[in-house]
Amino acid sequence: MSRSIARLKGLGFILLQTRHEFYHVLVGLMWAWFLRELWQQFNSRWITLTILGSLLPDLDHFVYFLTYGKRDWYTKQILKFLREHEWRTLWKFVASGHKYNTSLATHNYFFMTFLAALSLASFFYDFKTGVILFGAMFGHYLFDVIDDLVILGYVNANWKRFWKPRDV
Repeated sequence: MSRSIARLKGLGFILLQTRHEFYHVLVGLMWAWFLRELWQQFNSRWITLTILGSLLPDLDHFVYFLTYGKRDWYTKQILKFLREHEWRTLWKFVASGHKYNTSLATHNYFFMTFLAALSLASFFYDFKTGVILFGAMFGHYLFDVIDDLVILGYVNANWKRFWKPRDV
């Protein structure tokens, strides 16, 4: 019985540490709501697309860990926690340290502009799937920029450069 309670508490802790992703989903759902009001239509597939679009930009973190950022101290620390099965420490480390991982390739203003342009072009060509998906992804990045300002007091350097740093 006490083991089940400990697992539930552990799950609650992990959910608390991943609240940042829930915020991304909420921003995406607000985008879907706005489009529903604009188009005066509702399609349940749009909800799925906005959730996917809201979470898709964070795949860049996994690409970073598995490819071009393998030698970074941040990645090494995460892999160490994974090997040692220190789940709580891992989640806490990621939740508090992800703001300082400034080497991600797609987390920049250039990629945001590209997504906004794709969303706008999709709107003009009446490609609703594109408007929903690219707009939700743009919302994800916009939230991250605002979150940087609120949490750190400044915008991370990664937003101002194209692609990824040369030393990574």
